[in-house]
Amino acid sequence: MKIEAMLWIVVFVLVALAFLFPKTRAFSLSAIGLAIVAIVGIVVIAQRGAPTTAGAAAPRSVEQKPVDFERFHIENLDKTDPEAKSRIRVEQIRFDQIRAETGAERGSVGKIVARLYNDSDTYTLTDYGYYLVVQDCIKAVCTTVFDQHGVSAVSVPPNQARDVQIAIRDANSPDRLQIKILGIPKVLLTPVDTRAQPAR
Repeated sequence: MKIEAMLWIVVFVLVALAFLFPKTRAFSLSAIGLAIVAIVGIVVIAQRGAPTTAGAAAPRSVEQKPVDFERFHIENLDKTDPEAKSRIRVEQIRFDQIRAETGAERGSVGKIVARLYNDSDTYTLTDYGYYLVVQDCIKAVCTTVFDQHGVSAVSVPPNQARDVQIAIRDANSPDRLQIKILGIPKVLLTPVDTRAQPAR
C-alpha cells in the first residue's frame, strides 16, 4: 500500500505541474494516465493475493439433503406401533414378475415394476423395505450399474398381491435418475423390511 500512496502523490504533483506549466501539459497528462493504470494494477494484484479473513468471507451454503418422507413415516410408525415391524417376517413377502421400464432416453431404465406378494395369513402389509440392484448384461457378463435401498408404502391384504413401481432415484437428491443400459438389463429386487397391521 506504500507504493500506491506514493503513486497518488505523483498523480497530484503531475496534475499541479499540468496546470502550472502549460508547455509540459501533454507530458503531464500522459504520466498521470500511466500512474493511474499502475495504481489500478497494484490494487488488483494486492486484492488477489490477500488472504480473506474469516469474518469477511461469505457464509458457505449449507448442503441440504433431501427429506426422505418414507423413512420419516417409518420412524413415526415405529414410535406409535412398535409391533408393526414384527408382524410379518421378511420371508413372508416376495417380489415376482420384476421388469425394468424404459426411461425417457433410448436404452435407459427409468423405473422398476414388480408384483409384491404378502404370504401372511393374518396381517396386511403396509410398508416394505427393499434392496434394488440393476445390472447391465453384455455377452453373459453382468455388471452392476446401480443399486438402491428404499422403503415404500403399500396395502397388501393377507394372501394377496399388488403391483408396485420403484422409481430410480439419485441418492443425494429427490430427482429421478435414468440408468444407461448398453446390453440387457437384469433386475434383482429383494425385500429387506416389513411393517404390517391386523387385517380388517
